[in-house]
Amino acid sequence: MEFFLSRLMNRIRPVSFASAATSVREIAPEVPSVGKRAIFLPGEFEAVLGYPEDGDAQLEWTRISGGSHLHRATVEYMFEPAHIKNITLKAGRYVGRFPSVLPAARSHFGEADPIHFRDAFLSTSGLSGQQFGHWVRDSLVSELHGRSLGLPSVGVARKLWPHEPAFREMSGLACRYLWEARFDRLILLHDMGHNHYWERRFMELRQTLRDRAAFMPGQSAGSHIYLSRGAGARPRDPANLALIQAMLEDLGFRTVVPSSLSAQEIAVAVRDAEMVVSAEGSHLNHLHFFAPDALKLLVLQDPHRFYAYHKGLVDFYDGTFGFIVGRPEPDTPDRFRIDLENLKRTIHLLDGAS
Repeated sequence: MEFFLSRLMNRIRPVSFASAATSVREIAPEVPSVGKRAIFLPGEFEAVLGYPEDGDAQLEWTRISGGSHLHRATVEYMFEPAHIKNITLKAGRYVGRFPSVLPAARSHFGEADPIHFRDAFLSTSGLSGQQFGHWVRDSLVSELHGRSLGLPSVGVARKLWPHEPAFREMSGLACRYLWEARFDRLILLHDMGHNHYWERRFMELRQTLRDRAAFMPGQSAGSHIYLSRGAGARPRDPANLALIQAMLEDLGFRTVVPSSLSAQEIAVAVRDAEMVVSAEGSHLNHLHFFAPDALKLLVLQDPHRFYAYHKGLVDFYDGTFGFIVGRPEPDTPDRFRIDLENLKRTIHLLDGAS
């Protein structure tokens, strides 16, 4: 009832996240970042037909052309007190929800009464329960800030991502997911901008995971890899994927399917990669934490949802980002196909880039 009434009052008289905080502190300022120009053939960007909801032509062109892109500040919020129940956070009159595609019932946590914390750091972000990529980039990276404060990390109720336990074991970062808890003081970050502080923590986490991967038993997939989205990704894969995969294998690429491997097996498979070809998607996040510096990444882009976000991460570890844009499949216009000769040409360009 307490949460219901608070949500009702918040709808009548909205209270912002910042105004409910007892302390708001800028940890790192917003900064412009300039990366390398991406590798692509003439006319490729002109073949783009659309973007994801949070993308647009100007943003994506800035990313691939090496233009200046402003990254938001990292801001720390303190709430005294705070209350979490299921996926809802209540602090004063502010009520916010953190929906997840991995919902969990109360019985999953085995807690009869609310747990009390004196201090804690909230690992959950607005999207970390929606996509694995956001969890590993938002939650794990932000938990390094919580650890620097000496605070335990907590998260709102949800089940774990399939590769989450292994990522946590390898990184040494622990988080307790809760059905209900009360906090004397709860800290969280608005941490979406890739400013210098975010980059530093990202690179620290990457180094930790790379160091663990270096000593794991097993044979890597070699220097040239096709990173597959797996059997469940058909709508976002090229319609002529079988031909692409056959061509890549003829060129010496070996196929790795992250969805069919453990996180440790993925780490071993990609730890010696020099060039990776893959469709765009969250599976690329594995590369950012396990692949070597100076990686060359070529992304097969759906013309209906062009997205070059991953270029910024590749830039951080001195990699080179390339792409080729598919063309709509005549019989099924929501699908696309990749021109094989243009793919070969782009691979050749990327191979010669420094």
